[in-house]
Amino acid sequence: MGPTKMIIVDNRLYDAHTGKVCQAGFPDRQAIDEYAARHYIVLPERDNAGKPWELDGKPVYCLRGVRYESLDERPLHLARCPDCGGMGIRSDEFTVESDCIRCTACGHEFDARLEMMET
Repeated sequence: MGPTKMIIVDNRLYDAHTGKVCQAGFPDRQAIDEYAARHYIVLPERDNAGKPWELDGKPVYCLRGVRYESLDERPLHLARCPDCGGMGIRSDEFTVESDCIRCTACGHEFDARLEMMET
């Protein structure tokens, strides 16, 4: 069992599974991020512009740095775009040499394994 998955609506935190308000009265997004850092909760992943990641209309959560999960705790094979921070999804094309990932926000194609080796 991992951290409680939350969603943000109008500067209020809601439990993503039950829809009940968990905490309200935040002045801005930074206050929500600080609250999340101090408590055992996880917020939906966001790109550099602040837009939340969604897959099939549901939020995507990042656990332990690089492990992405859906709301129903199903592991997802995603990667963060190095350009815009958007959600990168594995391409359906199979090639032996690379593991091509395409960003859903900007369309940038990159190889996650190569990006990890370069950093």
